[in-house]
Amino acid sequence: MDQIEERIIDFCKKYDYIKVNRLAKLENISRDIAKTLLDDLKSRKILYKEGQDYYLIRNGIIQVKERGFGFITVDDSNEDYYVPADNINGALNGDKVSFIAYDVRGNKKEAFVLKITEHGNKFVVGEVVKKMTSKGITYYVDSKVETFDCKCYIEEKDLNDAVPGNIVSAQILSFKDNNSCTGIVTKIIGYVDDPGMDISIIASKHNFFVDFPDSVIEEIKLIPNSINAADYPNRKDFRDKLIITIDGDDSKDFDDAVNVEILPNGNYYLGVYIADVAEYVKENTTLDNEALFRATSVYLADRVIPMLPHKLSNGICSLNEGEDRLVLACEMEYSPAGELLDYKISEGIIRSHRRMTYNNVNKILKQDEETIEKYKDIYQLILNMEKLSKLLRGLRTKAGAIDFDVPEYKVIMDEKGNPVEFQLRTRDVAEMLIEDFMLAANQTVAYHMANLHLPCVYRIHENPDDESVAKVYQMINSLGYKVFLPKNKILPKDIQKTMTLVKGSESFYVVNQMMLRAMAKAKYSESNIGHYGLAMRYYCHFTSPIRRYPDLMVHRLIKELIIHTEDFDDKFTHFASMIHEIATQSSIKERAAIECEREVVDMLMAQFMENHIKEVYEGMIDSITKFGMFVLLDDGVEGLVHISTLKGYFNFDEIKMRLYSSRREYKVGDKVKIIVTGASKAKRRVDFMLLEDYNETFGV
Repeated sequence: MDQIEERIIDFCKKYDYIKVNRLAKLENISRDIAKTLLDDLKSRKILYKEGQDYYLIRNGIIQVKERGFGFITVDDSNEDYYVPADNINGALNGDKVSFIAYDVRGNKKEAFVLKITEHGNKFVVGEVVKKMTSKGITYYVDSKVETFDCKCYIEEKDLNDAVPGNIVSAQILSFKDNNSCTGIVTKIIGYVDDPGMDISIIASKHNFFVDFPDSVIEEIKLIPNSINAADYPNRKDFRDKLIITIDGDDSKDFDDAVNVEILPNGNYYLGVYIADVAEYVKENTTLDNEALFRATSVYLADRVIPMLPHKLSNGICSLNEGEDRLVLACEMEYSPAGELLDYKISEGIIRSHRRMTYNNVNKILKQDEETIEKYKDIYQLILNMEKLSKLLRGLRTKAGAIDFDVPEYKVIMDEKGNPVEFQLRTRDVAEMLIEDFMLAANQTVAYHMANLHLPCVYRIHENPDDESVAKVYQMINSLGYKVFLPKNKILPKDIQKTMTLVKGSESFYVVNQMMLRAMAKAKYSESNIGHYGLAMRYYCHFTSPIRRYPDLMVHRLIKELIIHTEDFDDKFTHFASMIHEIATQSSIKERAAIECEREVVDMLMAQFMENHIKEVYEGMIDSITKFGMFVLLDDGVEGLVHISTLKGYFNFDEIKMRLYSSRREYKVGDKVKIIVTGASKAKRRVDFMLLEDYNETFGV
């Protein structure tokens, strides 16, 4: 591609389209030559012509929402492209599509799907149906996924023991059209009325299954249930150190352990010891391939869908109290001012001294005498941890790290799998100190890999889009705060200062969520471009190899390229060639897991609210759109007050995020009283109405 073509494409990437006259003027060429150039790019499917405009053809993956509209994500872009329902052009959720983008209203990007380049759905999750036709008996799987309305026809021999009424996953063999296909049943999930089936359907839709293939179960039989330290003479022995794990009360697997000491020279020693999963999950085994396919563990209300089988995650790879375990250790020495002076990364053996919970560590730090007495052998260790944690966190804050403090809710289920309560997860000192130590280890390992110019799966977070952040600043100013957008580059420290200003106010949650949406999505990459939100130049994931494949891969790279260096050149070339694919797969599955978890929570909240119709609550407006406003209740339930239910004619002010009429105004952060008017578990939707409008409408 010559330079003028590159300039045309760069121009279209920035402005979406170009006209013949514009190109002629930019390049100082005749109109005929400009038209010839553009028509040539059109014939090569690089540009698409609509009227007199030539649009850049882009490629991405579309996510279709229940209401018919969608969003297209592009690998090399931080931006999601909104696709109105009329512009979907038959695309289904998960399809790879070619599209054009254009600006509407204030440079807001929208897209039009040109064609489906590859169907993204490889499976249909739904109910087996038996139907009598004039040609005989027909079987098909009727999709239970709202965003993939499809019937998958199955020959009787391909039912694989499934019967009508079963919920199954069927592999698609070929598409007849956008709403029908042929396939083969690959997994029986259960029956329609089984407890928790709705959760299983959502998980299966995203290709997350609890059960592992038989080939994996057979393969892991060779993995031992315990270790003999004598078999590992070359590993560093940490069993005499006071090492503990700190996790939640209900945690079953423990992949990180820690130790903090005050050294004789007054420096801090921080030891982070991570389960050596790569010792058991060998490259290109069936187990490894399945782990990469899953890429992450998924946490769904009453269940966990693990990346690794329980024999590893809860067994030989779990750093259980009093049991010898293999680890990769990252030992760090810090000055009293928090400067990293030295570090070592090595293979080791540990024996966890205590299985501590966040709850008990917090009690110790709050000077609960009974808990201190019970754990007096590690009391000083906990105090050392608190000191170092405060030091490291203070330095991160000084560097500009942004703490979004996203609220998470735990779903409490009854014995029948019905939601009965939503509890806000607390984040106290113990939770934060473990986070501080894991961040330190992740940063140190990433620095080490980058410094040695070795292949690595980095965790990156790109700079936010300036325009998106500017809109948030406008909204914050409309709330009465005086915040000023930097004229030059927006640094993490600028965002941090703004968030600190509103922290503690009733508007904090709203501002927090809007600023979070303005940020780029963190992802995995072979390129080290740093982590904007953490204000770190070097960052990777190293500390959770039981539940994240990138961590497992970083362990493998350390073991193969730093510790065991035989055949280094061949291994370097081999690993360097695969990092991009692993980073991409891990990012895709991470997004799928987040979407899956969110859908499950939304469904359970809607199911919960089905039993609270006509009840009155006070909530906060956390988002406003042209079609209404979303109100958040104290327990995390969010519902829509549709604009059609508001009395009077309302205008939408996108800049100030408000709906207003001649006599009323509503903006984000406002407290309002609502009544629940509808809830649908199937649609994962809750509908509210302002109490005053409800009373006026129904004469209450």
